[in-house]
Amino acid sequence: MGGADLALLVVVLCALASVVVLFQTVSTQDKRNEESITKDLLENLPLPVFVLDSDFRIIRCNGLFESLVGKMPLEKFLYEVFRDHKVIDALQTCQKEGTASTPFYLTPSAEKRSYYMLLKRTNGEIIGTIEECVHGSSKEDIELYQKMLHELKTPLSSVRLMLELLEEEEDPQQRKDLTSRIIDEMDRLNHLTSDLALLVKMDRGLIDRMDKVNIVNLLSEVIWQMSVLADNKKVSIEAEIPSRSVFVVGSKSLLKSLFINLLDNALKYSPERAKITVTLQEQEENVLITVADEGEGIPEEQREKVFQDFYRATSKADGLGLGLGIALEVVKFHDGRLWLEPNQPHGLKVNVALRKA
Repeated sequence: MGGADLALLVVVLCALASVVVLFQTVSTQDKRNEESITKDLLENLPLPVFVLDSDFRIIRCNGLFESLVGKMPLEKFLYEVFRDHKVIDALQTCQKEGTASTPFYLTPSAEKRSYYMLLKRTNGEIIGTIEECVHGSSKEDIELYQKMLHELKTPLSSVRLMLELLEEEEDPQQRKDLTSRIIDEMDRLNHLTSDLALLVKMDRGLIDRMDKVNIVNLLSEVIWQMSVLADNKKVSIEAEIPSRSVFVVGSKSLLKSLFINLLDNALKYSPERAKITVTLQEQEENVLITVADEGEGIPEEQREKVFQDFYRATSKADGLGLGLGIALEVVKFHDGRLWLEPNQPHGLKVNVALRKA
């Protein structure tokens, strides 16, 4: 299993553990909303995930888990699904020590396809994630894993502290505020999980086929999607794009992720009542898209560093510092160019050049 894959397992497990603790801590009235959040998170996670009770019976799982082992009724014992003795040993270890992990075979076969299971005990329940083993890991994978574990400490510590406060708090408004802040932290972890899943997909070639993409329509969809977040922050998004269709060569899903990432990054660094401008210009062979904000900008000596994973030019913005690094990887995947320049009188311009279809 590669370092990036193991990192993804850790993030998924930490995110789900926090949600399970939250679900068990909140009041009965709050649980209706938290049940929905937990269900949505399970289905959106990029790996097979399951939750067990103290007797190792399955009480929750997502669609990817069912795709791996087949649809089954809940309350079935996990060791009835995976009859590998390593899984049983790992469950017993997790029950005693709080965490456990093990490689295992899904079913005896000539192919000997092996998987990796990571388990964590949280408030009497056990959460598990599964990933197919890919042997060997690069130095870059290991560094990414180490950086990510370091960055996860802050939001996870924050969630744990707020959960403890929530358990003791009796005032309904204070409980509501704490719950909202916990959900914000969970969104940060969920965003990191999505970014890592995108990197894994690109690394393994699990992406949509390259095709003609109407970039005008795609940008309009992204701007509409991000306008709700912008309105909440009292930031306006203005589009200077043609009404006619303009096509580029690419993967629609990756390009959508790219521009959501760029707009999300611009929003993080924009003060209230600022403006973000999205422009599109046709060139002879390329299409140039620019996202310009009115934030603090990035000093010239730091502009190359912001493409490194987990690097932030300022500590004032939330997030885990993967946005521009992810964006650069997507643009490179499309044989395009991405570069930064200052926006006048202040702010940052992110320029993306994509090949015309």
